Amino acid sequence: MSEGLTGLSDRGGLLRKILVGIGALLAGNVASTLTAMASSMVLARYLGVADYGRYSLVFLYASLFQGFASFGLDDILTRELSKGRRPTERLLGNAVSLRLVLSAGAVCACILVASWGERDPAVARGTVLAVLPLLLSALYVPLWSLLAARMEYPLREAIVVGSRVAELLLLVVCALAGVGLLTLVGVTAAAQTVPLGLTLWVLRHRVRLSLRWDRSMARFLLAQSAPLGVASVIALIYGRVDGVLVGRLAGYEAVGLYSAAYKFLNLALTLPYVVNAAVFPVMARVEQDRATVQVVFQRAFDYLTLLALPLGVAGTVLGPSLVALVYGPGFERAAEPLRILLWATGFMFAARTCRQLLVAGGQQTAHLVLLVGGAVANVALNLWWIPTWGIVGAAWATLCAEAGILVASYWTVRTRLGLELQWGFAIRAAAATAGMAVVTAAAASLGPWLSVAMGAGAYLGATVVAGLWPREARALLESVGIRVGAS
Repeated sequence: MSEGLTGLSDRGGLLRKILVGIGALLAGNVASTLTAMASSMVLARYLGVADYGRYSLVFLYASLFQGFASFGLDDILTRELSKGRRPTERLLGNAVSLRLVLSAGAVCACILVASWGERDPAVARGTVLAVLPLLLSALYVPLWSLLAARMEYPLREAIVVGSRVAELLLLVVCALAGVGLLTLVGVTAAAQTVPLGLTLWVLRHRVRLSLRWDRSMARFLLAQSAPLGVASVIALIYGRVDGVLVGRLAGYEAVGLYSAAYKFLNLALTLPYVVNAAVFPVMARVEQDRATVQVVFQRAFDYLTLLALPLGVAGTVLGPSLVALVYGPGFERAAEPLRILLWATGFMFAARTCRQLLVAGGQQTAHLVLLVGGAVANVALNLWWIPTWGIVGAAWATLCAEAGILVASYWTVRTRLGLELQWGFAIRAAAATAGMAVVTAAAASLGPWLSVAMGAGAYLGATVVAGLWPREARALLESVGIRVGAS
């Protein structure tokens, strides 16, 4: 494993590795998310609002059990492989074995819950089909941790994008053939064989798994992942419970509308995922190189803020147009929650960066406590606001819960890891965003797309004038010994 991390000891090449990783992750995630959006376009126009809500609810139910199947093993595995202190083959083999056991339990639990708790038989049967691929993911997702630890993100993203494209093609064929809801769910589930096959083929000569059970290794992995595993379960509940509660409290049509709005939020959340995944192996070295991690944390926060703030302005103006473009007639009411959810991205971007840093720094228990608090707040607000305001109340619950968890997450990073953010960059980015809002409002008579384009131009100019682009970042990184462009 040490050969995969040789560059991390060379601080001159660290920035290059991070930037290549970010580029690969960004390209892959944008491509796969846009492909998933295209799948949603096909499904929404084919199924209509109510059946699209049923389809979405099926996968919401199934996704609630993903946390039980992975139980935090993926991040712990990436962290340990990044350190290179334990045998790669034994780590991977025991992680696969543990995930198979956990996935089997998650599948059984999901089947029981769906059979007992869902009033619509089609949704219950669809949930059973949708959860079965967890058994397949147990075989290939641990291998993605190896690619992440070696910062070989282009390979991993090629696998993900290829799988998404295959799923889209299958759904288009099924829609043209006029199949029913359950067949569509089954095809989506069956498409998960594609990443398994691609992963095994790509890594066939690069790693050999040792599936021999090692009690001490398994105990170590479970002990390390337990707080993070519980946290991942809570995180999935936190991120999916609003959709499930919308289905329970407002009906399948409301689920279809809310899911349509949430797809755009998922697209925006590609950005923090990409940045945090790319820098995670570096953040895992916080004990050895705190100065570098401080700079990486600050820059990740700064540039995510720079991207998150204008999304709120653009979403406010373009919400109805985006919904009409992607989903077509019948989904117009998804525009209002979309506007609120896109303003929530600023809190989400920063909160996820803080929580990922806590995991990298070995603070899994603190990460768990934060997620439990956020989940409790989110559920309480949803139960309070959905009966009164429907899907708009669910969106406000998400925004408020994310704001609270950001404050708590940053406080924890400061007290547990001793890392602190400087706020000058974010304040200047907020001022540039205010200028974008003014220009967009002044140009409103020209139509939403042109007014946002003019506002985006104003924002770009303001950020350049304020010195918020890479020249400043390069100087800060070089101040701690990371030479940009060094080999």
